[in-house]
Amino acid sequence: MIEQIGAFAGLAAFLGLAVLALLSFAHGRDIRRLRDWAGSAPERDSERKETTSTIAAQRAEELRALEESRTAEHEVVSRREERRRRREAGVPATARGERLRESFSGIGERLSQPLALVAIFVVVLIVGGGIAYAVSSGGSGEGGGKGGKQAAAKTKPDEIEVSVLNGTAVPNLAATYGDMVQKKGFNLGAITNSSSSYEASVVMFKRGHKPEAEKVAKQLGIDKKELMSSEIESASGKANIAVIVGEDNASAAS
Repeated sequence: MIEQIGAFAGLAAFLGLAVLALLSFAHGRDIRRLRDWAGSAPERDSERKETTSTIAAQRAEELRALEESRTAEHEVVSRREERRRRREAGVPATARGERLRESFSGIGERLSQPLALVAIFVVVLIVGGGIAYAVSSGGSGEGGGKGGKQAAAKTKPDEIEVSVLNGTAVPNLAATYGDMVQKKGFNLGAITNSSSSYEASVVMFKRGHKPEAEKVAKQLGIDKKELMSSEIESASGKANIAVIVGEDNASAAS
C-alpha cells in the first residue's frame, strides 16, 4: 500500500515539476517580450508623434481649404447681391473697374494654360530673332540703308582704299586694272593674285562697307558685289574694298 502511494506521489511530483518548468518558460518569454516592448518605447513615441503631426497638418490644410472656399463663396454672394442692388437702382450691374479686373483675370487664366505659354515662348523667340537680325543687319551696313548710302555719298573716292586681285591666268591683269582704279580717283591698295579663279568680276567688301563697294562697282562697271571672304581679306591687307578681276574683264590687260 505504501509502495503504491509512493509511486503516485512520485508521478505527481514529476508532473508538477513539468508544469512548473512550462510555467517558468512561459513566464520568462513574457518577461522578454515586456523588456523588448519597453525598450522600443522611444521609437513608438517618435512614430506616434510623427503620425500625430501628419494628421494635424492634413487637418490644418483641410481647414484652410474650407475657409478659403467659404470666403470665396461669401464674396460671390456679396458680389451677386451688390449687382442686384445696382440693377434695382438703375445703374450698371458691374463697375468699370470690376469689369476690367474680370477681363484681366480671364486673360491671366488663359495665359496660364500650357498651350498659351508655348505660344508666348514662340512669339518671344520670333520677335527677339527679328530684332537681333535687324540690329545686326543695320549695324553691319550690308543692307545698304539710307544712312549708309548717305555716308558713302559724302566719302570722297581718294578716301576709299581698293585692293585689286587677278582672278584669272592672264598675267599683269591686276596691275592693269589697278591703273583704272587709280584713274577713277580711288586710293589703290594691294595688287596681287587670287588663289581662286573667277568667271565674273566681283567687288568684295568688309562688313559695314557695302555702300563704298557699291560706289566702286558703279565707277568700274561691275555688277556683282558680295561680302569679302577670308581668303580675299588676307590678301587685301587693310583695304576695306577688293576688286577681283574675272575672265569677263580679262581683255583689260590687252
